[in-house]
Amino acid sequence: MQGAICDLGGNMPQIHDPLIFRQEGEITFLEINRPDKKNALNYEVWQLLDSYCDRLIDDNQIRALVITGRPDDIFSAGVDVTPSDPFIAGMFEALQNRDKARIVKGFADMQAVVSKLARLPIPTIAAINGLCYGGAVELAAACDIRVIKDGAVVCLQETQLGLIPDFGGTVRLSKLIGPARAKELIFTARRIFPDEAKELGLVSHIFPGEDFIGHVTEYVKSITANAPKALAVVKEICDTTFAMAETQALGFENERAAENILSGQCIEGIGAFLEKRAPDWKS
Repeated sequence: MQGAICDLGGNMPQIHDPLIFRQEGEITFLEINRPDKKNALNYEVWQLLDSYCDRLIDDNQIRALVITGRPDDIFSAGVDVTPSDPFIAGMFEALQNRDKARIVKGFADMQAVVSKLARLPIPTIAAINGLCYGGAVELAAACDIRVIKDGAVVCLQETQLGLIPDFGGTVRLSKLIGPARAKELIFTARRIFPDEAKELGLVSHIFPGEDFIGHVTEYVKSITANAPKALAVVKEICDTTFAMAETQALGFENERAAENILSGQCIEGIGAFLEKRAPDWKS
């Protein structure tokens, strides 16, 4: 095992990197880029994701994050189980040694990366542009919103391999679509298509295959047009109060609502509304 996921620093990504960092105005795109492996998520992809999340936490100019696949028909086939991959090799070694503590730490390291993505203060959108299996579904479930391309397919196939969605996916999927539906999808390891994914609440929108990313970008711009502080506060309230008692949750909402007012962005928002103009959130 290589230990916790490391920060790769500020090196600029290249076209051959397995996770491409691309910025389009106020929107960042992370594009999984291993087409010869059906975008399987290897250890390097997780390293880069961890590093890029750190970068996004510190960048106030970025308003939203979109995660998608670089080929136009593959999101990701899931975790790369190649024996030589550092994470997989470490877990096999721990299994051979019956080292439960090392296995637990391995899962915890990966869960920490996915949780860092989930806790980003900006809206995060998984744009499922094609095949989306296993660990890729867990990655998507950690995003705030999931949208899917017409014709894409989603499958949690881990139980077919004697595994479970263990990067936080079992927990997140249960919260997202309910325990009964989550168990059914994981137990059967069956494929689901966009209409059912939307019916289950796994995705919010189905976009046409033609110019899929263009549709996604326009949708995300409808989010980034709104006040950044308000979006961050709403995300924090929704995520934090999910399991709280109502009285405690309302108290938390009151505190964060006050912080939002004190940010002053409402002055610009209300002023723009009264003056019939677009708000300037950078002012």
